[in-house]
Amino acid sequence: MIAFPQPHYMPCLDCGASVARAESGGHVCAPERRLDFAIFQLRGELEQFDAQLTAYLKTPRGQFEAWYAANRR
Repeated sequence: MIAFPQPHYMPCLDCGASVARAESGGHVCAPERRLDFAIFQLRGELEQFDAQLTAYLKTPRGQFEAWYAANRR
């Protein structure tokens, strides 16, 4: 059996920071970094949002929702 060397640093699963294996137990995620990492993970969905919203607003229900929102103000 071949053993692969273990990396010295691993990414934190919550914030993506590179954390030394020896310090992994003491790592605390910064709130700003967690938010940036969450947005990074959702980048594909965020890129599709405008196209999906435009397509929705072309449907009868989307047109009604837009009209209703404008007239409710």
